[in-house]
Amino acid sequence: MAAVDDLHLLKDAEGRRAVLSLIKRRDVWLILICRSPIPVWLMPPYVGGGLLVITEDDLRLKEKEIAAYIKSQGLDITEGELAFVTQRSRGNAYIVRHTALKMLEGLRPGSKLEQEIGEAFAGYLESHVMVQWDSDLLEFLMQVSVADEFTLPFAEMITGNCHAPELLERAVETGNFLSCKDGVYRLRPQLIRALRRRAAKEYSPRERAGHVYNAGLYYEMQGQIVPALAMFEQCGNKERIRELLIRNARLNPGNGHYFELRHYYLQMKEEEVEESPVLMAGMSMLYSLLLQEKESEYWYKKLEGFASAAKGGRRREAVSRLAYLDIALPHRGSADMIGIMKKMPALIFDKGMSLPEFSVTSNCPSTMNGGKDFCHWSREDRKLAATIGKLVERVLGRYGKGLVKAALGESLYEKGEDIYEVLTLLARAKMEAEGGGMAELAFAAVGLQVRLDTLQGQIQTAGEVLASFEKNVIEQGAVQLLPNIAALRCRLALYQGNREAVLAWMGQAPDEDKEFCILERYRYLTKVRCYLSLGKYLKAQALLEKLRYYAEKCGRTYIRMEVCLLSAIAKYRTGGEWKGEFFPMLREACGYHFIRLVSEEGAAAQELFAAAGKSLLEKEVMDKAWLSRLMEETGKVAVRYPAYLKGRLAEAPDFCEAALSILRLQAEGKSASQIAGELSMKEATVKYHVKENYRKLGVCGKADAVLTARDLGIL
Repeated sequence: MAAVDDLHLLKDAEGRRAVLSLIKRRDVWLILICRSPIPVWLMPPYVGGGLLVITEDDLRLKEKEIAAYIKSQGLDITEGELAFVTQRSRGNAYIVRHTALKMLEGLRPGSKLEQEIGEAFAGYLESHVMVQWDSDLLEFLMQVSVADEFTLPFAEMITGNCHAPELLERAVETGNFLSCKDGVYRLRPQLIRALRRRAAKEYSPRERAGHVYNAGLYYEMQGQIVPALAMFEQCGNKERIRELLIRNARLNPGNGHYFELRHYYLQMKEEEVEESPVLMAGMSMLYSLLLQEKESEYWYKKLEGFASAAKGGRRREAVSRLAYLDIALPHRGSADMIGIMKKMPALIFDKGMSLPEFSVTSNCPSTMNGGKDFCHWSREDRKLAATIGKLVERVLGRYGKGLVKAALGESLYEKGEDIYEVLTLLARAKMEAEGGGMAELAFAAVGLQVRLDTLQGQIQTAGEVLASFEKNVIEQGAVQLLPNIAALRCRLALYQGNREAVLAWMGQAPDEDKEFCILERYRYLTKVRCYLSLGKYLKAQALLEKLRYYAEKCGRTYIRMEVCLLSAIAKYRTGGEWKGEFFPMLREACGYHFIRLVSEEGAAAQELFAAAGKSLLEKEVMDKAWLSRLMEETGKVAVRYPAYLKGRLAEAPDFCEAALSILRLQAEGKSASQIAGELSMKEATVKYHVKENYRKLGVCGKADAVLTARDLGIL
């Protein structure tokens, strides 16, 4: 037997040849110990199958092994403490050993012990591992450790080292502390801590601040404002922070980072903000996004005062910002929008001013229910398109290209009017937006086309249309649309009953419990539907109440009706009072002649129609023709997508063997009497089990029961 340790440090050719020679010998059992990926020079015997590789994961201690070791040291540990140690140590024997030693000193697993062990492990890496590295490699890694992850250009920017590619290659071969995926390098947290400790000793505060500043500049050049600000804050460059906040405030909320950067804005002194009309407008917008209209109007008034006293370019800037806020402030709604638009030509064209960057849709796939709610315009959609449409497009310039056709198409779609006219309007809107307009307006047109295809039962076509548009968006760099594109794709998965895709999207959905951001409203409403499909009705209701508050504060009529409908579904399924939500929503939707708001919910809405009964529905909704159209279309959608929003509460253990046998025979197409004969049961017993199976599966009929049971893996 022969063993070679620290193979990753073996650099000379003679030593490598000796190892390769030993590998070929059949009379030697050779153990090679390496703390890095397999070196390039060892690849031939590895690929040839001559090496048995025991990976780091193979060597990790499992929970039972950790428990046994701690017990062998004469220590007691609770289940919670054991889980804590297992998770934090990730099976690393050094950390487990150190934990046991500290427990012998009287410390118990927790944050204090974790901090102590983290510092001790960083010290070990610094004194026993990093000392083996070449000085130029250590210097390079200390400099890039200002960030948790980095790319090659990032590393070159921070270090100014033209040998960065070679150093990164050496770093990968030196240890298992650096990984690379899709061009992004990541250092292990333990090593980052050790490198930063060492850097604090090797570099002066000014030198270290220089590395951090360079990192901030790189992020800024890449348009990554949030990490750039974090770096500038870390190195104490307040002037750079202010410049970036002003630059961000020039963007509309859909492209900017108002919500993510709110603590930077809110910690600014009032006199600092008052020096810049852009910052004052930004503060007014930020407070409106935070649903604090009083504070928003405070900064609007401040900006008005600034505009009346300023001259020249600063006055023009302030006036244009006021005009923008008049249109865009979320809390003001859209009630006065026609009057505001009529005043704009005198301001923009007669006085030579221009509107700042604008967003009509806030990156949502809608114009009528995008940046603001325009339900009330739908009642006179054709008249408004013919009269004020050209004015709106002229005022908004390239931000409004395709807007009128997209909005009219959406209004007609919502009311269930001629699909060919809708398709024509959407196609022309998309072409106008793509011909020198904005990608977000093209998304609104595409989003409506996807909804129309889905409604018609052409869900595969809908997916292809969305995938093609997403590809174009990525090529154009309009990445701000991608989150809502993914949410729209999740809605298609809900119609298809694709549980895996729904769960995958939920993993990247915004966490409303951590913070609620009104700009995420489309994804929140998608998440509500996911909760309903997963049987998480209380989670759905909690999120709906937040959305209801937002809708009421900002005059979002469509979202409020949508919230009422989804809330009625959740309450109905949990035995709550749902009619108080459902009937007022129906009457209001009828007032706008909206069909698709309800019919797109298919089987979930049909549950409510069935529970209410035709006579009560006709008593509550006076327009019988509209109600008849609505129920007919809802029924068609329910048939096309029977798995849509079906609660997935049931699991295989919920079903006794008799119930499962009945389900299997139903899947074979057998009737209750046939099943009773085959299973030697009374027909009444079979019917009881059938009814209970339907209840557990959240369905109303045999076809749905079989489909849902198969989807759950019960059959």
